[in-house]
Amino acid sequence: MRAFSKYVEDRIVKTYNFMTLIKNLFLVATLFLSLNGAAQTVKSYLSNHAIDLSKDILNRNELDSSFFNHKLFLLSEIHGIQKGQDIDYTMVTMLNREINLNTYVAEFDFAKAYFLNQYLETGNEKLIDDVFDDWVKQDIQWGNKDFQNKIRKIRLYNQQLKPNQRIYFEGIDHIENTVIAARYFKEVLKDPSLQKISKAFHPLINALEAKNDSLIISISTGLKSEFELNPQFKSVSKFEDLRFALKNCMMINSDRETLLHDNFVDLFKVRNWKDKKLYGFFGFGHVIQAEVNPGKRKSLAVLLAQNENLPLKGKILSIVMLYVDSKMMIPTFAIPEAWQDKGKRFSMITQFNHDGPLLNVEGIADFKAVTKPNTATLFNLKAKGSPYLLKSLNIKYADMMPKNMRVLLDEKGKYTTDYFQYMVLVRNSEATQPVNN
Repeated sequence: MRAFSKYVEDRIVKTYNFMTLIKNLFLVATLFLSLNGAAQTVKSYLSNHAIDLSKDILNRNELDSSFFNHKLFLLSEIHGIQKGQDIDYTMVTMLNREINLNTYVAEFDFAKAYFLNQYLETGNEKLIDDVFDDWVKQDIQWGNKDFQNKIRKIRLYNQQLKPNQRIYFEGIDHIENTVIAARYFKEVLKDPSLQKISKAFHPLINALEAKNDSLIISISTGLKSEFELNPQFKSVSKFEDLRFALKNCMMINSDRETLLHDNFVDLFKVRNWKDKKLYGFFGFGHVIQAEVNPGKRKSLAVLLAQNENLPLKGKILSIVMLYVDSKMMIPTFAIPEAWQDKGKRFSMITQFNHDGPLLNVEGIADFKAVTKPNTATLFNLKAKGSPYLLKSLNIKYADMMPKNMRVLLDEKGKYTTDYFQYMVLVRNSEATQPVNN
């Protein structure tokens, strides 16, 4: 009897173990199929919502109908990568053709916007050369031939259009070089109608040329106050342009994101943008529509969307560019010695791709899987059934990446499309080429 009991116990144990094994195998198989199915769903979605931008052509019928319902279109780049310049041109000219958008809000200051607009009107090469030479002297990535040639292309494009349809720049960034700002005042005040007030600006122009920040702030603050109160000033033709320039002189040392926002709000009112569609091209961190790091940094896009005096909540479309196997032009002094091109003002590096060891976007392999090398592909991440409505694209950084350069998209309860709605994967782009290296 005891032997029989032992036999039964052994059979029960073996049967239990066998059933446990079968159950575990079933769970593993289910998990594998589930993960594989999810991967297939992501790749299938991306394949069905991809537009090839490699030939620098984009037509209205390729885009979701809701694309054009927005009021402010923001495209972002990582500075110093060539393909971004092509995509910017493609995007702004498409919007101009399709919805008559012609206001290009730019990541440079009012003075440079003025001289570049003068170039767009006249074709005077000295104007564009002076602006770009200044960027080069300051070791700024904007000082590249690809950006310069893009502006030349915009001028050629504009020649086909009526004057009121032509693309023009509005600069909302901080003053980059006070000497260029002084030149702006000199040029604008040449207008015969402004001769009666030009002398009042001479002390400010002198301070700008001397690069004396404290004096610039003091003089511009007093001049702006007088400018706004004195009927003699308020009656001049360039009143709003000069007032805007004076305000920027006052805010020369202000927080950059706050200044970008304040300048946009200012121009929105004085340029009467409430009935206009607007376009902007900025660095990655400026167009993100949810707070980053987490809750510690508000981008330009967040500040604009949260401003109750602007009709932009839910009306901003953010498009970001991510890169793999691409090169970047960067000031040589700003990178570790091992990465530097010795003897060059700018170096060409590959360390800032989004699938690399320095920074890595989780899930970027899915985008690579549905694209080919040497392409640029636009993905709609917010269409019906999109996995990115509830999926994050967090960015992981290596320890050597400075914390002030990190953008963490990990706010609790926020997903990819809360930060941006479209993404361009750029593969195998060359770096931008310096104007003078």
